Amino acid sequence: MNTFIDHFYILPLIFLALFVGLQLTEKRRFINGIVFNGFLATAVGELAILVFQSDSRNVYYIALAAAIVAFLIILFFYLFGFLLFLWNAYIVWKKESHTLSNMLTLFIGLGLIALFFVPMLANLLHVPEDLRIFIGTISTVFLLYIPLFFYLYLSSLIIYLFNRPRYNQDYIIVLGSGLIDGQYVPPLLASRIERAMTFYHRQVKKGRPAPKLVFSGGQGGDEKLPESVAMQRYAIDHGIPVEQTLTEEKIRQYTSKHAVFKANYRSRYG
Repeated sequence: MNTFIDHFYILPLIFLALFVGLQLTEKRRFINGIVFNGFLATAVGELAILVFQSDSRNVYYIALAAAIVAFLIILFFYLFGFLLFLWNAYIVWKKESHTLSNMLTLFIGLGLIALFFVPMLANLLHVPEDLRIFIGTISTVFLLYIPLFFYLYLSSLIIYLFNRPRYNQDYIIVLGSGLIDGQYVPPLLASRIERAMTFYHRQVKKGRPAPKLVFSGGQGGDEKLPESVAMQRYAIDHGIPVEQTLTEEKIRQYTSKHAVFKANYRSRYG
């Protein structure tokens, strides 16, 4: 046991090396956030070991106070995490189209609230004991899993925000979303386009060739035009030359031509 504790510092080093390797190979993977949190957890564990091995009472009290504060913060966000989902739902509802998919965080927030009261309701209704245990177990699993999953997801997202691509890109792909009234770019999508345009202008300012903005998004049943076309119009209205833009329809044409070329190549050369 003492040998394991004495060599516990190896675990955070392993997680750190693995995290750096993942970041160098692919920055967009969800597992990056999981591995980074593994590093944080083991690093905190090693710090706790050092504190307990320390003879200084001041160090011990400082570490204990920090642990209590951290625990209270985590407990607060866990108990009131549903408020974050409801707030996000409000922002999306206000700035995006009112589609079922955009109400996901609303459903999750309401679901978390319901999970707190489902076991109580089962007791009040005198549900059979075996069923109450089953309901309580399922509620507990979801109350632990959903906040943990979103914490790991946000960790991966925050880590990816530190990604700084070089200003030498040929294409910038902008993913679409639903349109307001079937034809207008909503504020959140507009901010996504503006982020791409900012990168575009910075690359040009550095004397590099202008990248093409690729707008991705088809036409839903309740939309008057494809999302990619609405996004293209938005970019052109804000100063991007039309020849520096591509929409999803053109991409499909290029993809089809490429597929035909591959088919002809294989039929001729095997």
